[in-house]
Amino acid sequence: MGRLVETGGHSLRVRRLGGDRAGEIRLTRFLRNDAVTVEEMIAEAGRRTSGRCADRDVLVVQDTTVIRSSGGGGDYLHALVALDAQDGTILGLVDGQFLRRGSDRRALRRSAPVEEKESFRWLQGADQAASVCAGARRIMVVSDREGDIYEAFALRPDNTDLLVRAAQDRALEDGGRLFAVLDALPEGGQADLELSGKLGDTLLIS
Repeated sequence: MGRLVETGGHSLRVRRLGGDRAGEIRLTRFLRNDAVTVEEMIAEAGRRTSGRCADRDVLVVQDTTVIRSSGGGGDYLHALVALDAQDGTILGLVDGQFLRRGSDRRALRRSAPVEEKESFRWLQGADQAASVCAGARRIMVVSDREGDIYEAFALRPDNTDLLVRAAQDRALEDGGRLFAVLDALPEGGQADLELSGKLGDTLLIS
C-alpha cells in the first residue's frame, strides 16, 4: 500500500510519487518537515508555471475533485492547471486549494455573500490565472457548470477570458435567452473522442 503521510490536515500515499522505496523515504521526510507547507509548495509550483506561460496562448482548466467523501460532505481539492492552447502541452500547476464540505452547506449557501460561499473558488481561480499567467499572450480560464456564476463574469480580470459550460438560461442584452440563441446557431463542427470503458472496453463518442 505504501507509506501514508499526513500534511496540512490531509493524507496521501507517497510510494508511487517516490518511484521506489528510497524515493518514498526521501519524499516522506520532506513532507513531514515542519518547514514544508502545502501553501508554499503550491506557490512555488505557480512561480515555475508562470515562466512557462510567457508569450503563449494559455488555457487554465479548473475543476474540483473528491479526495474523501463522507455523509454528504467530505474533503475535496480544487486545482487549476495551465496548458498551451496550441499543442496541449501541460505547463504546470497554477493554484490549488483543499476544501472541506459539511452536509449542511446547501442550506447556508443562498443567504451568504459570494465571498463566503464555496463557489467563490471559481472567482479566485480566475484571479490566480490572471496573476500567475500574466506574461501570456492570452489567458482563457475553462470551468464546468459550477463556474457559471454571475459574479465570475462581472468580476472577470481584464486580461482573462472565460469559457464556462452553461448552467443558467441567462437573459441577454437584446432581450433573448441564452439557450434559445444557442439552439438556433448552426453546427460549428464535430469531433470524435475515444473514452476508455470498464474491463478494457472502448467507447467512441461522435
